[in-house]
Amino acid sequence: MISIPDFLPVVILPFWSRLLAALSAQIFALALPRSHYLVQLSQHLDCTSLEQACATYQHAAGPGNHATHTVSRLVRALLVKYLRNLSLRELEDDIRTNLASKWFVGYSPFEAGPDHSTLERFEQWVIAHNARIFFDAVLQQIDQDSPAERQQPQIGDTYALRANAARETLSVLVRHTGRRLLDVLVEADAAGHTTVLADFEQTALFGASDEVKEYRLTTEQRRGRLATTAVAAAQLADRVRTYLAGSPLTAGQRQPVATWLAHLDKILADEFVLTRDAQQHVTAAAERPKAAKGSYRLGSATDPDATYRVHDEQIDFGYNVNVAATQHFIREVQVATGAQPDPVAIPEVLQTQKEQHDLTPTKFIYDAAAGAGKHFATVAASTAGQTQLVAPPIPYDTRTARFTPDDFALSPDETTLTCPRGRTSTTAYYSQSGQGRNFRFTAKQCAGCPLADKCRGDAVRPEHLRQVFISDFRSALAQARIYAQTADFKADMKLRATIERIIANLVRYHDARDARRRGQPNCQYQAHMNAMAFNLRQWLRQLTRRSAPNPAIANA
Repeated sequence: MISIPDFLPVVILPFWSRLLAALSAQIFALALPRSHYLVQLSQHLDCTSLEQACATYQHAAGPGNHATHTVSRLVRALLVKYLRNLSLRELEDDIRTNLASKWFVGYSPFEAGPDHSTLERFEQWVIAHNARIFFDAVLQQIDQDSPAERQQPQIGDTYALRANAARETLSVLVRHTGRRLLDVLVEADAAGHTTVLADFEQTALFGASDEVKEYRLTTEQRRGRLATTAVAAAQLADRVRTYLAGSPLTAGQRQPVATWLAHLDKILADEFVLTRDAQQHVTAAAERPKAAKGSYRLGSATDPDATYRVHDEQIDFGYNVNVAATQHFIREVQVATGAQPDPVAIPEVLQTQKEQHDLTPTKFIYDAAAGAGKHFATVAASTAGQTQLVAPPIPYDTRTARFTPDDFALSPDETTLTCPRGRTSTTAYYSQSGQGRNFRFTAKQCAGCPLADKCRGDAVRPEHLRQVFISDFRSALAQARIYAQTADFKADMKLRATIERIIANLVRYHDARDARRRGQPNCQYQAHMNAMAFNLRQWLRQLTRRSAPNPAIANA
């Protein structure tokens, strides 16, 4: 048997940490090729600003040992998570078993990485304190490396981010929301919860324990259960509202109760017509026709920030994500609830870039969804005329065979409107249903006009006024139509296909289609991190192409 001399441990132990470090370096050097993307990323990405932004996550003074999983390591762990499209449990396993990830994050081959709960606590802290720091820090370094990127025109479009919640039938939605309201109420004030439920028939709202499952009911039975549930929910909402009016709750205690009460009120207002008696007690409820239901309707109490996004024939329950990008990099992402129309977020997307990166693009290219005069004018106003919205103008003249407002001439001072026959009107009233004025032509003015059929048609009787709506954004739309006839516009539209490639990349390779958490703030964070990962990979591709030898020179 070989015996170890007694002096050997005494000699080795003082140098053990150095020996281990040298062995670790040798293992990484042999296992990691210089071409590995994490090796390249470590050479180009400076994480100092990220570490400084997250430094307060761990206290630097006071009692306690040094942190095992430092902020530096946790920051790099999140970079790996989104670059490799991993869940937190997958990230935990990846750091422990993947030498490349372990090296990049900052662990030796012999160290165990953080578990998923440690990673979750850090990520939740980032979401709460500086959710966009990773996206902004990476984009700033890309701009420093490629300053010309800031000057490129931007293209915009949206994609659906499906909520991390199941759609609920209307009866289930009302019941679930009522239950959540009572849950937050009992947490805020148990005595108040008891008061609200005194003499309240909970079975009417939540159903009996042995009630027949909804899918087994007939259409008429479902309608009856829904009406009963809605009446009970409205009565509960009235009780909670009365309680809040006289309760001594603090603002912090009151806020979650008021939030869930607002959710319940919105569902009832959007989905039902409620009947009240002389004492204003709800006595009946009927579901509204589909066309009469409210906008931005909630679909699940599990995630009340999510709504239905309808694009052509596709309906997704979740969020509508607006993306602004150049041909190579994503410049901004904004997550709105699913029901928000695509162009509504454009001014916010542009304003956020100005605030975060002091950047206002000269052009913002979009599809026909932004082709209304209102959107052209809003973008120009929100950027002080520095950004030109480029989109195909909506062809209003194709929607009807009658004369449209474009067939009527507005005077330069915008006080007189002239019809195709040459008759004028200065009588105008601001519209109650749109942003603009209704000019009026009397029946006497239109009498005997040979263009009456095309102007009035069957919609306006001869003895009635002919009203013509003139939008406040008429001039903005006219300018867009003029630009749409130019060669520059055609070139801009060719660039628009780039955004489709970028969104396809986000959805296919960066898990941007399904939300990992619930609520708009969490989904906004996820969208920014997905965009950050896309930008990092694009940047590495550019750096690789830039450093590749020129074939013409190599063969010379």
